[in-house]
Amino acid sequence: MRFKLGNHRPIGGIWLCLVASLLLLLAACGADKPSASTGSTPPASTAPAASTPSESSADNSGGETTRTFNTVMGDVEIPAHPQRIIAQGLLPYFLMFDVKPIGSTNWEIQYPHLAGLTDGIEDTGFIDGASVEKILSLQPDLIVTVEPTLYEQFSKIAPTVVIPYDKIGDVHADTRLFGKLLGEKDKAEQILAEFDRKTAETRDKLRPVLDSGETFSLIGAFDKTHYIYGSGIYRGGLTMYKYIGLQAPPLIQEQVIDKNKDLLEISLEKIPEYAGDHIFLDVSNGAEFDESSGLWQSIDAVKNGNVHKLDTDIFWPYDPLAISQQMDELVKMLLP
Repeated sequence: MRFKLGNHRPIGGIWLCLVASLLLLLAACGADKPSASTGSTPPASTAPAASTPSESSADNSGGETTRTFNTVMGDVEIPAHPQRIIAQGLLPYFLMFDVKPIGSTNWEIQYPHLAGLTDGIEDTGFIDGASVEKILSLQPDLIVTVEPTLYEQFSKIAPTVVIPYDKIGDVHADTRLFGKLLGEKDKAEQILAEFDRKTAETRDKLRPVLDSGETFSLIGAFDKTHYIYGSGIYRGGLTMYKYIGLQAPPLIQEQVIDKNKDLLEISLEKIPEYAGDHIFLDVSNGAEFDESSGLWQSIDAVKNGNVHKLDTDIFWPYDPLAISQQMDELVKMLLP
């Protein structure tokens, strides 16, 4: 409202009070609006203003600021160039693209094979509902999780992509998947070219072992159970059998690998039947494994000193960065 003072009497005390009251009222109304720094909950599936791709990023993608990504939960609209990513699982796949998420799970941040790569990444705890508050406070513009049951909660914070663990396990397919997710398809091919070069180099180094005709068993004691592992994601099996090409004993090949099983539970008494010329042994999760028992000592690989104990920090992960490290370890183990 505009006040004309020319033909009116001077404003008295009452008018001054009214004007002051009006100004106070307008100030109070403005204070009711949440600012970008209040930490209030952003609208569902909407990234904060600070997380929106920059104008230059949009120009580089032909003017697009979002794109559609197909997931197990259906199509999801994600930022064309996400800047504030939360990785609830699968952290190594981002790091191999030189993309550092703003937050990730505590155990992945502490992975030994990621030492020096996770500095500055916020700890979001475990992959459960308790992580929601912490994730919300980080104001992500994209969340990637391995847990489908958390999709509904996470998608209220930011666009959410679900990639379950059971959909991961092939270096080439996985790398291309993340190349598509991050808009880095060309870089994905560069990463794979280097991975294939490293694999071929490792096979060449191990050629005497591969050509020897010797067999290799991957055996584990976990808690109170015993397992035979195949060429799947457990205990370095991908690296040993799939990428390096170590030969499994016939029984493991027939009952586990050829049947596309990741593992086979067996009794302790059955272990000698699955023992190859070499044994990779994993003892973990509080398992008690008596290496002095007559049963164990009767196995030829044990008698010949061909038991190779696995470091769980190195052989439990199965991402491409871990597989590369496992290749180096196998060379150390198997060559004189």
